[in-house]
Amino acid sequence: MLKRTLACALFAITGHVYSADIQVTTLVDEDKDDTVCSLREAVFFLNNRAETKYENGYHGCGDKDATSTIILQRDKEYTLNSSLQIKAAMTITVASSGDFNDNKQGLHNATLKMVGNDRIFLIDDGSVEKDLILVTLNELNLKGSSAKLNDGGLIYNREGVSIQYSRLSAGYAARGGAIYNAGILSDSQKTAGYININNSIIEANKADKGAVIYSEMPRYLVTQSVIRDNEGAATSEGSLLYAQTGFTDTTTPGALATRLAGLRNATIFHNKGGYIANVREGMILNNVTIIKNAAGLYLEAPEWTSTTTTGEETTTTKSPSAYISNSIIVDNSGKNCVASASDKSVIQSNLTEADCNLNAPSERPNFIWNSSNPEHKLIAGGVDDQGTCDAPPANGLLCPYYTPKDQMLGFFKPRLLMAYTRLSDSLIVNKGRIYSDGTSIGLASCESTDQRGQNRSGYSELCDLGAIELVINRNDVPIAGQDILYGQTAKFSIADSFLDGELLDSASCERILGKRPDGQVWQPGCLEIQQTQTVSKGKLTLDQEGNVVYVPNSDWHGADKFNMRIITTTTRFNDVSNYYISIPTTIVQDPPNNFESKTVNVGGGSFGFPAILMLLGLIGLRRFRA
Repeated sequence: MLKRTLACALFAITGHVYSADIQVTTLVDEDKDDTVCSLREAVFFLNNRAETKYENGYHGCGDKDATSTIILQRDKEYTLNSSLQIKAAMTITVASSGDFNDNKQGLHNATLKMVGNDRIFLIDDGSVEKDLILVTLNELNLKGSSAKLNDGGLIYNREGVSIQYSRLSAGYAARGGAIYNAGILSDSQKTAGYININNSIIEANKADKGAVIYSEMPRYLVTQSVIRDNEGAATSEGSLLYAQTGFTDTTTPGALATRLAGLRNATIFHNKGGYIANVREGMILNNVTIIKNAAGLYLEAPEWTSTTTTGEETTTTKSPSAYISNSIIVDNSGKNCVASASDKSVIQSNLTEADCNLNAPSERPNFIWNSSNPEHKLIAGGVDDQGTCDAPPANGLLCPYYTPKDQMLGFFKPRLLMAYTRLSDSLIVNKGRIYSDGTSIGLASCESTDQRGQNRSGYSELCDLGAIELVINRNDVPIAGQDILYGQTAKFSIADSFLDGELLDSASCERILGKRPDGQVWQPGCLEIQQTQTVSKGKLTLDQEGNVVYVPNSDWHGADKFNMRIITTTTRFNDVSNYYISIPTTIVQDPPNNFESKTVNVGGGSFGFPAILMLLGLIGLRRFRA
């Protein structure tokens, strides 16, 4: 048993040494014959590993057993003097944290910073006929140089690129501030570049055309991401996401059926200059929040034509080639939608303004936002549309942009106003259509999850508009409480337990529940304390933001266990028997620990080579005894 335990310990300590992934061991951008592996050398090895002379590695990087994954260190910055040219399939990502409980992605990215006058990546295998090579960029921060480039401030792509949990910033170019995506499908060019961006932030990029992406065809898809504070020119070509040409009559139906082009579950705000996107043939925009930008969408998607021949009879049918649905598109400087003369885009089941109310079928109407209506106020508080949400009964359809603790992406959360007497009064909640034609899943069906990855409504036909779905999952309520010593006061927050709602204000509690039996004023959330395993041992107060103060009534030793029961703006629409969210809470109070060891060091420290020597010694001892 001892032998097995020691072997497991050694594997845990040294296992990373035997990984077949390519470990980058320097932050310096270099290419020289030594045992140190730079990012540039790692990329060169994967590009050329098929050649016999590189099968055992290159300048300290890789060997014949190496995978196509390059590992960078978390929270480190790698400077680049010139572009990294990628000609083979590979993944560039960061090392795992080593903590089995750490599943938060995007918070400890490696940074690639261009210090030369160049883009960061040139991704192209040099062939327009071979299948696209697949390149994955995961948990990276890409920071461009101050120099204005021609095409692609951060990335020039001609292959298939997937970007996940990353930040793309400070790209500057004539075309494609962040990314230039090359290639137009034709008889001579069998492939064209494709960009898939997921769970990422794209900010502070600039270009004359396509400040975020300039794509020769609309072969890009941005999902569950945030696009903010970018700047394009005030023209249709200045759109942040610009597609030079759309799909054709033969390729449009495939693009629509596979939903490979467009925007889904994205938050887009505070962008300057041009439109957010020029909408071309084959594109779908769904469950997107587009607010507070210099302009919204430029529509230039004519109908596509299909021809069917039966016997001697030929039938020609025209169908819409682009769909915008289940989204919030308002307050974009009076230019939410501008349509070209030939555009036939279908804009349906959105919260928008009159200029975007185009081609919606009668069964899937848009909902019109009225800026002069106090109940249509867009943002509830904050500073510059960001920060803390005004408490009920304040108006505001959305809370300000907010990034929760230990999360990468922020969002605008929808609100259920106290002025609403029915859930159907909301302009956002349950206004989207899961079944776009009422009977079967259509092109404009709601996304199955929201920007956060939360499952959308369980209703059979409805979801919430925009990138965020209000979700009430009582199984997600965390345990609250704190450990304190004699003489201390417990202070903690239960804001994570509101389940996408806000605490009711005291006046609303009295209106719904009547006066408190003890004659006191209701605390926020109509707070009730339900003792579970102990009698009450203290007094608790709760403020509107969910901050809790618990004062023990004496220096008792042990635990006070109870449930905090609250009502929120989301749960108040439930049946009266299900108004409350129950939050299990435990306060533990102990006497002060006055023991101080002067001989025993209980502090943490490194567990590396000395530990390995100790374990080897134990192995020797075990062998001697045997």
